[in-house]
Amino acid sequence: MHRSPRAQRGATFALAALAGAAGLFARTAPAQADTAPTLAPLAGFVGHWHCEGRFANGKPIRSSESFTIELGGQWLHMRHADEPPNRYLADSWWGYDKVAKHFTATVFDDFGGDRRYTSIGWAGDTLTLENVATSGYLDRFAFQRHGDDAYRVTYTYRNRSGAWQLGDEQSCMRDAQMPRS
Repeated sequence: MHRSPRAQRGATFALAALAGAAGLFARTAPAQADTAPTLAPLAGFVGHWHCEGRFANGKPIRSSESFTIELGGQWLHMRHADEPPNRYLADSWWGYDKVAKHFTATVFDDFGGDRRYTSIGWAGDTLTLENVATSGYLDRFAFQRHGDDAYRVTYTYRNRSGAWQLGDEQSCMRDAQMPRS
């Protein structure tokens, strides 16, 4: 199943969200204080971000993302919004499955999408979220942290031949003008 650039962008958002779930930025002490211990590795994502990059076809993309700690520190909520002319909008809820011992992310988007991802956590500076294939479509997000205030997210999907194919990549920078929530 091949996704349109808009659907691919949605997948990129999901991975970005999950990247946070793996503890992208551990510096934000106030956010960590409000976060359940199992979710603390995600606390560095709390705040507002501006992202820009390109789809595999070279078309530019820009988006904004915001992360907040919710429901007694048990969940990280992410809101992703593409800037025009793209129009992808998604909410993502990240958590931690204590039984399976991995991070989870569920993404709901304005195209009716509902995708679920899991991650074992950080491997060096990279966190990878993989779709659990509830729809038969396999995709993943790889987040690579660049200090406390930046990350790069790469969205890939399995094409018909089974190879991983680039959907898009974005670099995200923390919005210093906005509070960290």
